[in-house]
This record gives sequence, C-alpha cells and structure tokens, in this order.
Amino acid sequence: MDDRRVMVGIDGTGDCEAALLWAAEEADRRGARLVVVHAWEPRTEHRAPYARHPAEPAGLEEACAGVVLDRALALARERIPGVAVEGRLVRGRPEAALAERARGAGLLVLGSAARRAGDGRLGAVLLTCLRLQPCPVVVVPAAGPGGVRPAGADLALAH
Repeated sequence: MDDRRVMVGIDGTGDCEAALLWAAEEADRRGARLVVVHAWEPRTEHRAPYARHPAEPAGLEEACAGVVLDRALALARERIPGVAVEGRLVRGRPEAALAERARGAGLLVLGSAARRAGDGRLGAVLLTCLRLQPCPVVVVPAAGPGGVRPAGADLALAH
C-alpha cells in the first residue's frame, strides 16, 4: 500500500470541488502526494453505429478533458500551496479507471451529490469504488450554494 498517495476523482462539475479540496487538505496533512484523476470517454463510443457523428475536430474531446484536469490541478495548488499535486488524464470509464488506479493508495476521495439531488441515490462511479474498495474510500458531500456543505453533512469512510 502506498500511504503517501491520496487520490481524488474529478468530473469537471462544481460537485467535485469539495472532494478535491478535502483531498488536497488531507494529502497535505499526511505529507502525501495528491493524485487528481479525470477519466473521459469519447461520446461517439456510446452512439449507435447508424447515428450521425458530430463534425468535431480530432482530439477536441481529449483537449477539453485536459482543460478540466488542468483547472482542478490549479485550484488544488492555489488553495493548498504546499501539497505535491499530479494529474492523470485517463481515457476510459471513470469507475474502472478510478478503481484500477487507486489500488494500494492510502486513500481514494470521491464526491457525492446525492443529498443535493434529493433522492439519496449514489452514482455508478461511487458505487463501483465502494464495492471494489481498491483502498480506503472517503465520500465527501457536494457543497451547497456559496461553497457551504449542507447541515448535518458528514464524511463517509469505507475501508
């Protein structure tokens, strides 16, 4: 187990910011590296073979995914300047990419918008990582308006 690695999965939404910042603070506290992972898939892989494909320049989706990762890295470095941060851009299903890359890490941090969504259901990425548990997993609830976590929102730890 590489306890000197705290991994966090991001998806480019505002919901993942709370998880990113919590993971950065935890990595700093542990003296660990923060590894930020963003997995992406080309949209055309989920279309029927007979469906029209949009006329997008080659590499546009990967470039957009790279921008998402770069923004997350910049935010982590800005808010927690002392933490060592590295990014990983992975082509593939997010749940598989995170579970595979987090094997042996000290911690995997994921965000959850379940409370904000109001129905309490967890997403496929979160459920897969909790089921496979490649390492201890922390679930950070999404921040509400103004960056405030909902009242009574607690972290969940699975190990």
